[in-house]
Amino acid sequence: MLLDTLRLLELIASNPFSRWVLKFGLNRGPNGSSRIEWALDAFTGDGRPTCGMRDQLYVLTIQGILHAGCRVFHFKVDALRQYARDPVVRKGIASVLNGIARYGMTKPQLLNAPFLVVWNLTNLCNLRCKHCYQSAGTAAPDELRLEEKIRVVRDLADAGVVAVALSGGEPLIHPHFFPIVAEARKRGMFVAVATNGTMIDEKMAQRLKDSGVGYVEISLDSTHPELHDEFRGGSWVLEANH
Repeated sequence: MLLDTLRLLELIASNPFSRWVLKFGLNRGPNGSSRIEWALDAFTGDGRPTCGMRDQLYVLTIQGILHAGCRVFHFKVDALRQYARDPVVRKGIASVLNGIARYGMTKPQLLNAPFLVVWNLTNLCNLRCKHCYQSAGTAAPDELRLEEKIRVVRDLADAGVVAVALSGGEPLIHPHFFPIVAEARKRGMFVAVATNGTMIDEKMAQRLKDSGVGYVEISLDSTHPELHDEFRGGSWVLEANH
């Protein structure tokens, strides 16, 4: 389905009328996201707020383009609609379409915003790894308050960022971690976390899954415990116990 969708996007980009429609979609839609993203929400049936005639016509035009593309590639509109019901997929499609609208088809494709942002959420950490690139340990005195971090998530989502990877420090020991995940998922973003693994037991693993975290990366410096601990300071024992 992903390959078919990419071919459909290429077809849309090659049509002058479609390009003109996409350029109009760079403006903000009624819900604050790009008009393209808002139109995709309407296409999947995942929300269509009351709006003016111009926005209604734009939604119908985008739907017409998608229907035409499906006919050309001989796949069902319902299959595309089902695929795009995943908010992350919609945000990814919108990111590519916005890039095509602004820059045309490029290789690699230029986008309006980074597809992925890695965010060092905190300097706080429960380990003292020798190779830490930011000398993590205690929280930095100027770290953002929760409401400021929520605003960052909203700004990233509004800019068209599709995925955010939370790192640190050790993000899982910070009390803001799950509120940030909740806000990112609410706004249709994919969430990943880079962690030293010491906080992950069965309960935490289930909570990560339930919160919508889609990818967990755990640091491992060696398959030999003594070499790993030489870098990490005893974390092998903690991870093995979990």
